Amino acid sequence: MRKIKAKKKSITTKKKSQNKTRFRERKSFKVTIVLAVIFGILFLVSTYAWFSSSLNVQVRTFNIQVDRTSGLYISLDGINFDTAVEINLDTVIRDLRNTYPNHTNHWATNGLIPVSSNGITNHNSEYFNMFQSNGVLYYKRDVNKENGFVSTEIVDQSEAKEYSYFISFDLFFQNITGSPVSDNLYLDNSSNIYMNADANEEMQGLGNSIRFGIVKIGSVDNEAPANVVQNVECNNNCESIIFEPNSRNHTNLSIERASKYGVNLVNGERFPTYAFQRPGGPVYVRNSVSGSPNIDPIYFALQETRTEEDIEEPLFQIPDGITKTRVYLWIEGQDIDSLETESDGAEITVSINFVKDTMGYNTFDE
Repeated sequence: MRKIKAKKKSITTKKKSQNKTRFRERKSFKVTIVLAVIFGILFLVSTYAWFSSSLNVQVRTFNIQVDRTSGLYISLDGINFDTAVEINLDTVIRDLRNTYPNHTNHWATNGLIPVSSNGITNHNSEYFNMFQSNGVLYYKRDVNKENGFVSTEIVDQSEAKEYSYFISFDLFFQNITGSPVSDNLYLDNSSNIYMNADANEEMQGLGNSIRFGIVKIGSVDNEAPANVVQNVECNNNCESIIFEPNSRNHTNLSIERASKYGVNLVNGERFPTYAFQRPGGPVYVRNSVSGSPNIDPIYFALQETRTEEDIEEPLFQIPDGITKTRVYLWIEGQDIDSLETESDGAEITVSINFVKDTMGYNTFDE
């Protein structure tokens, strides 16, 4: 009897062990199926331009000049001032390693790729909030791709970067007037950003989405040492503008694509852009199109821009001394002209010219 009992006990233990193993196997199988289903629901595509990584626009030339007759000079390091600077990978990144080692400039080595920005969020911020995304997601069952959604994040600008989606750099203005009264700084009428003529219609539309932005950070005396000039902070006085140079230009292709979203786009008429104002998501693409009645107010806000018509309005005032600013150049993905663009690559030419009035001189003489 003892042997039989022992045998029964062994059989019982073995069955329990087998049952536990089978349970673990069944449980593991179920988890595998669940994970497979989860990953099978979504897949990544890139058809909506704002979120597509296939777009790239190279900068052929980027020049900045100031009026050489009014005592106004510019510099990329706050040390070496002149009346003109050429903006490229070397001048804003590599050449500054010795004279301005702690700069946080960005260059788009692989070309400009659409992002979105509404500028600075408060008067103590010297950086534009630049939003990027990795693409549009669709549910697998959405065979017509009508309900794509996105999530965005803010680009980290705490360090210099050669491979960015946009261009940004510090620009220093030296104003020599000897006057206690500040002068007004303007964009000159000759300032222009345009897609080169050999680009196709699709790329011309993308060129109409380009933005130029500038943040005025703060000012110090002309005699201030370089480390003081370079480390000027906002002190809750930062101000910024966004310039939209081609606000009224829309290609026939842009007009056609906008109509698919219920947006009536007319060449020669300015159309509002609703740029991202906060990161996160998911946000359905149909609720992100500027001009759409379904635009999501949680994530988007009207982008206030200066246009060709506002060229006579001053950007801001600069006193006698050195004023630190930060400049941005990017393709605004929320611009209506960026809808569904597929890029083979193109080049743009950028010419930004600044001029000041003589308010300081005139008032001082009086």
